[in-house]
Amino acid sequence: MKENGTNNGSDETALGSVAGAHGQKPALQVTCLGSSGGPCEENVTGFLVHSVARGWDRRSVLAVDAGSHLAAIVRILERDFPKVSGGEAGLNGNGHVTSNGGVRPSPSPSPSGDDEPIPPEPTVLASGPFTGMRLPHASARANAMHILKTYIATYLITHPHLDHVSGFAINSAAFKETNLPKTLAALPSTVNAIKQHIFNDIIWPNLTDEDGGVGFVTFQRLKEGGDAMIGEGEGRGYIDVVDGLGVRSFKVSHGTCTKSPPSHQHRGSIPSIQDGHSALHGEQSQQMARSMSTSQHPQHSAPGTPGALSRQSLYSGQISPRLSATDTSCVVDSTAFFIRDGETQREVLIFGDVEPDTISTFPRNYVVWQEAARKIASGVLTGIFIECSYDDTQSDPYLFGHLCPRHLIAELQVLAGMVVEARAARALERSVRKRKRSGHNGVESAAKHAVHDSLNDRKRSRSLAGRSAHRDLRRSSVPDHSLAHTTDTTSPKTEHSNPMDQHHLHSGPMSPRSTTAHFPVHHTHARNSVPSMGAHDALPALQGVKIVIIHVKDTMKDGPQVSESILADLLDHEARLRDNGAPLGCEFVISQSGESYTF
Repeated sequence: MKENGTNNGSDETALGSVAGAHGQKPALQVTCLGSSGGPCEENVTGFLVHSVARGWDRRSVLAVDAGSHLAAIVRILERDFPKVSGGEAGLNGNGHVTSNGGVRPSPSPSPSGDDEPIPPEPTVLASGPFTGMRLPHASARANAMHILKTYIATYLITHPHLDHVSGFAINSAAFKETNLPKTLAALPSTVNAIKQHIFNDIIWPNLTDEDGGVGFVTFQRLKEGGDAMIGEGEGRGYIDVVDGLGVRSFKVSHGTCTKSPPSHQHRGSIPSIQDGHSALHGEQSQQMARSMSTSQHPQHSAPGTPGALSRQSLYSGQISPRLSATDTSCVVDSTAFFIRDGETQREVLIFGDVEPDTISTFPRNYVVWQEAARKIASGVLTGIFIECSYDDTQSDPYLFGHLCPRHLIAELQVLAGMVVEARAARALERSVRKRKRSGHNGVESAAKHAVHDSLNDRKRSRSLAGRSAHRDLRRSSVPDHSLAHTTDTTSPKTEHSNPMDQHHLHSGPMSPRSTTAHFPVHHTHARNSVPSMGAHDALPALQGVKIVIIHVKDTMKDGPQVSESILADLLDHEARLRDNGAPLGCEFVISQSGESYTF
């Protein structure tokens, strides 16, 4: 549910009256402070997450990335803070500046005749992302500082690029007003990069509590995959970062560096520079390792992009089959965070910058999708925030570690296939339990039914894939080697193809390509397309899941916004999947600064 200032009442009553996932009351609220990936600096990546059930407790709000932060909170309050009387922003009759288009009354003088005025009565916001919050001050900027000081406790950082941390660094000068230091939580490689390259008394003063700093910021170094010693059941491995919210962190790839080891070693992805071993072992990690090592999606990195050293799988000692032994590049690490509400056990998934597995030298999205599929199948994960920086006119060599619609759809198809499998496994488990209670041969009978159903589903899926391949050409996920309009006949072919067709591009309102140049296509066969809906499923695999698009890069040119083209591309791809009988079923939303989303 998107919310931008129409709810009235307290936090719990207002948000609780809005239907969340599957008609449930909302459990988590995510507020977008910055939706862009640049180049304009006022609206770059930043979010606030809080548990609706817990309300606005002190130190209960989690910031996820902070490219834009305090200034964005001021803008939201300027929009949503109550207006006592009309009038334009500016100087009122008493010479006081109003920053939200209305006039707030001046503080009354003290009855005792002292110079210090009586503070105004607290205001409880009745609309907007901060509905139900008590704000003690008369201006938007003073109340924004109150929110930063009182409610925001932890900054969860996906990676140390400036468009994700610049607001945090600049705003850190205000942390001196708080009673406790602010926590920066991230994987160790991100913490080390921020310590070494920002809080180093050169780029910015050392305001941390390490290496002789002043102590405004403290660090929480997260374990990749979670901490196996914490929690139990489905909550095992989640590390609390604020009261009521736990996190599990997974590395993802964000392109490659221009420099190569050994002259440039700062990433945990390099075998000799470990970021800490995965803390989750046992059956779950073994399954992840098998999935990574036996993946049926052999792909290649983009042309002109250096390869990578033979790297170990995140969860085992096996070498990823997609990597060449001669690769020598340094992978840029980013992070995907599963954020869990302690009250309801519901979750959202927020990605940092990420590239598609199909062209990555170190593909790792597959592991995140495995974890997400189980949660979608069980109904606890209904929101995914993921970047889509460019529209489909951007060719692969110029994605620079980012996604575009054709690759995002392909990634979601992989997820959808895993959701189908996870739902089948859950159905089998329920059937086994039911039959076990009903009689002696219940388990054997359930197993036979499961095998039979699985074989039938696979036959139907293969038949569907065959018909789709004959109906239209498949969109290749291999990089375009030329940006010219002419066809490149010397381009090498790859064994894997993107599930989306790139050749037949519909003209019309759904496709921005009706006015853009077409790029050469490498015709391939879809050997490994993943159906998004099993034959036995009544609904598409991702029905009920909201995909919130973040990190859109503005072209700063006349004409349609890039976000409009991205959404048109996504809807076009989904329509064509629906025509082929395999829709994803998810809802696509383009994020906007100042909007909030409940799950």
